[in-house]
Amino acid sequence: MSLRLFPTMKPIIACIVFMLVFGGCSSTKMALPEYLPVYESARPSNVLQIPYPILLLHGLGQKATVWDKDAIEFYEHDLGLQHAGILRPNKKGISLDKKGSGTFMDFFTVQFSNPVDSVEGWTKELEQCIQFVREKTDADKVILIGYSMGGLTGRNYLTKHVKDHHVQRLITIGSPHQGSAYAKVYNWKTSVNTTLKEGKGGLLQPIIEQAAELIRKAERDVPYDSPAVRDLRRPQDGGWFIEKSGNREHPLDVEYISVIGDVDIMKELSALNQSGAKELLRRIMGLLGLGVESLFEGGDGVVSASSQTINELPWFRSQPGRQRISQTIKLSSVHEEHLRNSNEIQKLSLEDQPEFKGAEFYRDASGNQLLLVIEYTDYLPKNECKVTIDFKQSGITKQIIVSPKDISLVKTSSGLVKQCAINMPMGFNVNSAIECSIMIKNAFGRQCSAIKSWRGI
Repeated sequence: MSLRLFPTMKPIIACIVFMLVFGGCSSTKMALPEYLPVYESARPSNVLQIPYPILLLHGLGQKATVWDKDAIEFYEHDLGLQHAGILRPNKKGISLDKKGSGTFMDFFTVQFSNPVDSVEGWTKELEQCIQFVREKTDADKVILIGYSMGGLTGRNYLTKHVKDHHVQRLITIGSPHQGSAYAKVYNWKTSVNTTLKEGKGGLLQPIIEQAAELIRKAERDVPYDSPAVRDLRRPQDGGWFIEKSGNREHPLDVEYISVIGDVDIMKELSALNQSGAKELLRRIMGLLGLGVESLFEGGDGVVSASSQTINELPWFRSQPGRQRISQTIKLSSVHEEHLRNSNEIQKLSLEDQPEFKGAEFYRDASGNQLLLVIEYTDYLPKNECKVTIDFKQSGITKQIIVSPKDISLVKTSSGLVKQCAINMPMGFNVNSAIECSIMIKNAFGRQCSAIKSWRGI
């Protein structure tokens, strides 16, 4: 029988010959060496979509609801993360006010039991919160985002847990790391109260009583003699806590980000900005105790720019190399308006370059299919990250884009990582070398790449 009469038989005969030589038309479906481990997929996390759950810490005199509008909307609507609820620590333990009906616990808001307690008091409650979140999510580390005093509390926690902090990233927003000039009101009130209590006012007693009344009217929800205001005083105003805090050792394996407000208060006032006017008035009212320079000090109207910047702390400045682990982001808003820039702030919490953790070759349960298993970390949910592999062999290139449904967040010895297993493309001969070029790119445009080579059998 002539092949000329049956030209369609040529590919069939070629495939038969190929099967005799290599064991089948698909080169990847053949008996693979037993030294290759069999791939067993890990159980994906059923409580997290991101490797590091987020804790949002409110500021002085505030509640957890300060995050409700912009921050939570960004996380939930833009990124598809789920709010686990409000953490409420207290002396008896901790409770979680669950929000929504979702099953994931991607981020939490914290409600400190006393909104005007000391930084140390908040720090003890933060310890409870971090332990609780790690137990509930099985995450090794968390991300802390603290507004104002909440950021100072997060940093204080790190100085008390240098070796066992379990924090991946700390973001502080308008936080008075070196104190606030306006916390000097603590000195005024305690001095007035002491004078009245001891009856040493003399002829000035009526004036001192009027001063005490004015202070009470100005306090609102934050008593000027509260432990919180005491702790926020600058060292030059008697702030022993701030002085000690800035000199303590900080862990070097944490990503520090300072979000600072640095605005022209006069410009804010000329634009008839209500918050700018409020901050200017606050400065003018404080001239008696703060000095004229406070009127022109750069910052967000409450905290100076240098005080908000972590790498300006004495411990970071003592060695220039330490400053490199911290970065600073500027906002053009006054202190009370920072959270209205929340989308940018929340983006910072998750924006980073994906990190390639490794890639290995496995065989499937049948022992016939060669798999490339990739592991990486990224702060975003899996559907916000694109994994592409270019397979190259003998001048032929085939690209595979991994579907998000084939990516899982799994627990490994090194923590929670994204993992995906990809079959070798059809037609590639596992007997010969194959080069695998891996590209991982997230929705923020950050990317990383790696190459894994198969040497052949």
